This record gives sequence, C-alpha cells and structure tokens, in this order.
Amino acid sequence: MLKALTGLEGGGVASGSTCGVVSGGAVGIALLHRDELDSGGEAAEEEVLKKAGEYVDWFRESVGTTSCRERIGVDFYTAAGQVRYFLPGDRLGRCLVHLYRSAKKFSSFDPPLPGESGRGGAGGNAGGAVHCAREVLRGVRAATGVGDDLLERLSVVFDGGIGLRGGLCGALAGGLMALNLRAGWDIRRIRFPEVVKRFVVGHLNLLRREPVGRPEAFSVGRGIVADFRKRYGSVECGVIIQKTFPDVRSFQEHMKGPRSCGDLISFAVQRAARAIEEHELGR
Repeated sequence: MLKALTGLEGGGVASGSTCGVVSGGAVGIALLHRDELDSGGEAAEEEVLKKAGEYVDWFRESVGTTSCRERIGVDFYTAAGQVRYFLPGDRLGRCLVHLYRSAKKFSSFDPPLPGESGRGGAGGNAGGAVHCAREVLRGVRAATGVGDDLLERLSVVFDGGIGLRGGLCGALAGGLMALNLRAGWDIRRIRFPEVVKRFVVGHLNLLRREPVGRPEAFSVGRGIVADFRKRYGSVECGVIIQKTFPDVRSFQEHMKGPRSCGDLISFAVQRAARAIEEHELGR
C-alpha cells in the first residue's frame, strides 16, 4: 500500500492537484474499514466513500483548499519552485503541520459504519457498481500481472475525484498506483538516508529530460501525468467531466450512462501498463 501511494505525493507526481495528505488520508479511512469492505459489499463501499468525502470537506474547511498547488503555492516542475518549497522552510513546515492535524483527525473516522453496511452482502463490486480507480487497477493487473487485492478494495475512495469532490481523477490515480506497486517506495523497509536520496532524485527527475539513474516513481509517473493532461486538458475529475456528484447514486448513474468515464479508464490502463512493460517494472 505504501509503495502504491508514492506517486500521489504533491497532488499526483507533484503536479499540484489533490494534496497527498488528502488522498493518503482517504485511503487510510478505507483501511480502517477494510473488514467491513470485505463483508459489506456495495453498502459498505458507499459509506466509506461518504466518510472519505467528509474528510476531504474537513481538510478544505481547515486549510482553505485541497489543492497542493494552491496550498503551498509552488510549481515542483521548476527549479525555483522546488527551492522555494524548502527555503526558508515555511512551505515545508506548513505541510508538516497539516500532516499532524490530519493524523489527529483520524480518530473520528474509526467507529463502525452505520446501518446495514457492515453486515452481509457480496464483497467487491458484485452488484455492478463501477469504481474508476478499481477498474484501472484491475485492467493493469490483467495486462501486466501487477496488482494487489487490498489496494483494489480500498480504491473506492477515489471515485469522483476522491470522495466525490472533483479532485484528482480516479482513473489517473489508479494508473499511478498500479505503476507504483513496482516503482514506489515501502518506507518501512528503507533507511532514512535512502528515503532522502530517493526523494531528491525523484524531484530532480521532474526537472530533467533525461532522468537520473534507473526508472523510478517520479521519472516514469510524470510522463503518465503529462499524457493524461494533454489528452483531457486536466488531471482533475471536476474539470474533465464538468460536473461533481452529490451522492453515490448520481456517480453510478454517470459511470453507467452514455457519457461515462470509459475512455478515461481505458487510457489510464493502457498508459500505466505500457510504462510498466517498457521499463520492465513488473519483473
């Protein structure tokens, strides 16, 4: 799971969309309810998605925005932006404060899910619900063999731009997470100096035409983000489809309707699978 989430840092490979504290927190909420997601089927998925949306709302109300770009005001794809993030330290410090506050907030998302959502029903999406990030993750697994059951179950929180709030596109998030199952970092098993080294190399690769060292999360992920933005004009759900969703039912109606996100999902699957195969990341 930690490896998969590497590419969500900085709003999707540092592209400035939904803050990684928000996307990571949404996945954390799903992880708190993994047992209910296993047994509760679509009802549990709906409740977890609601909780993720509540978390996104709380973050926006507390900070003023969920956008990494707006929150810290730098462009990581420029040298000046990266320098400003670290010096004199106020922007980096702001991120650390928000991480601390968000971790404290987690205690309010731990109680069992209400109603029937924690009991009975079929797991997964046996009833026919379509979840954008999950569809991409499953598609990439079918194409490359790279996948993870738990990640697919929890990825429901990316629906509609994370908690139905119009942020980072769930299809793109699914593609980046699939890629990072191989290219990402499991920081529990890496010594701190190595984490710092990978962070520095990754951010240097955002600035370079020819990446430093072997293919890694940022050098490969930036290409996926760039191609996605070039094709759809944005990386954010609300901008791409020009709407947001008041509830899960309206989202599912959209996903099963004539103007669904099928093309977004197909493109994300193809682009992530191609990256994994081209760079031999699945071997």
